[in-house]
Amino acid sequence: MKLDNVVIVLGKRLVNSRLTVEGVTRVEALSNTIASLPTERTAIIFCGGLTQGQRISEADAMYSYFKSLNAVAVHPFPEHQVLLENRSLNTFQNMRYASRVLCDSGLFQLWSARPVEVTLLSNDYHLERIIEIQTLMDEQGLLRVLKSECASMGVTLNLPLDINKHISVPYPHKGPMAAAFLLLDELTTYRVYLEGVKQGAFLRDLSVVRKKPLMIARHAIQQLLALPLDKDSLQQIEDMKKAIEMTALDESVGAAEQALRIVHPILTALNRRLDPESIH
Repeated sequence: MKLDNVVIVLGKRLVNSRLTVEGVTRVEALSNTIASLPTERTAIIFCGGLTQGQRISEADAMYSYFKSLNAVAVHPFPEHQVLLENRSLNTFQNMRYASRVLCDSGLFQLWSARPVEVTLLSNDYHLERIIEIQTLMDEQGLLRVLKSECASMGVTLNLPLDINKHISVPYPHKGPMAAAFLLLDELTTYRVYLEGVKQGAFLRDLSVVRKKPLMIARHAIQQLLALPLDKDSLQQIEDMKKAIEMTALDESVGAAEQALRIVHPILTALNRRLDPESIH
């Protein structure tokens, strides 16, 4: 029998080739949810490739832990319905490569009129951002990539934009650094807006597209500047603030490119530096 459900477990960077607390919570949430899934009709895809400095991919690390939990489960999940996407280095690639793994697996009927139901599994902030970007800027959304790639290979997906339809795992960290990490993640939405302007992705009025992402970015920066962070981090946040405010008035591609040259590297560096799971 062909399957018609899939759970896509999104990866998180490993530390010393091991799952972090976030990674562990994702796998444990999956293990705890399996009993409520239509197991005989469901596949699981673990996503995440081999990142720099690690000896194992995120997908393989999650699968290894899942196997240990599955081995002692009352109703173990069928191993042949577990798929690995272990090439991706970011969430965009998660979606692109997962679509190929899904369609090439032979577990799903190609060119069927019946859609495959998709459940995403990740920590809450990660799913919130994916769905927020998809809702505000469909042109730039990652889920659009997953759906279109699968459709081109003969699989229609039903992928709801309601976080309650997915497996949202509570973020496990507390404290100022955790707060900063989550606020920095909120700035991803505006970075995606800038990338869309640079690529000419939006055919709509940019002031309409920009309104909500700009509001989210301003609120996040205001809260970040109020946190007890080190002087260098606060200065970098101020630099991002200036770049973002410049594009609030100037809609040109040149302004978006200039802002991205500032925002993208700072956001990437601070995301790593202030992640409670990073090694400093």
